[in-house]
Amino acid sequence: MRIGLIGCGKVGTTIFYLLKKHNHITGVYDINKKNEKRALKLLHIKENMPLEELCTKSQALFFATPDDQILAAYKKTIPFIKGKKYIFHFSGLLPGATFPKSRNIYRASVHPFATFPKISIPPTRKKYILFVEGDTQAANIAKRIFAKKYFIINRIRKEQKIYHHLIGVFSSNLMVGLISAIYEMAKSTHWRNKEIKNVVMPLVEETLNNIKINSVKNALSGPLERGDIEIIKKHLNTLKKHKNLLDIYKTLSLVILKNVVKNGKKKEIEKLLSQ
Repeated sequence: MRIGLIGCGKVGTTIFYLLKKHNHITGVYDINKKNEKRALKLLHIKENMPLEELCTKSQALFFATPDDQILAAYKKTIPFIKGKKYIFHFSGLLPGATFPKSRNIYRASVHPFATFPKISIPPTRKKYILFVEGDTQAANIAKRIFAKKYFIINRIRKEQKIYHHLIGVFSSNLMVGLISAIYEMAKSTHWRNKEIKNVVMPLVEETLNNIKINSVKNALSGPLERGDIEIIKKHLNTLKKHKNLLDIYKTLSLVILKNVVKNGKKKEIEKLLSQ
């Protein structure tokens, strides 16, 4: 299928590297010409075309801009869109209906459930899981564009998008936040970054592997699992000097109590953490 990319950032460029293997990229466009030039090089596109021609010749257009720029970018292309078109964006939060409905325009959001801290060429993942929401016609065409060799497509409803997006935020963004909090705490012991990495990351990886193999409910160890109240009190007393770390400790510990802990001291620990 003939496809065009508008917005040459981390997500669009990485995904289009895989799309080009089973589709024809008519061209790419970005208001930042440095980004556009980078994408042309990484996607091995020797000759690009103006935005008008890109829109005219593409059967499907993908808008890979920040969420708050999707609609503005689309409006810029409207004068050049003629006939039947399939219009997509990659937002995990916004619906396909972010694009105004008009005759012969079929819209959908295609959200890759992955993290893109940088452009990855070739992509580090063997397969990307995509959550597709929008017009049935566009969702069906997405199955043709995104080859099964590289993508797994799941349909979701509009009202589900916010929860899918939050799951992604908790799985990735807030995981980065938790690790950065660990680094902050470790520096109180005067560890260098290399020491933190060598000590902390194996424990994090081991914990994730335990969750993967044994499930969340069977991956816990430590004072909460044992019901060791005196240790928890000492933790809380030490963290009083670090308000943000104290809040993280209390919040996550209460979640663990609710969802994981089985011992008979749950109520007593919950009362302690809620003070």
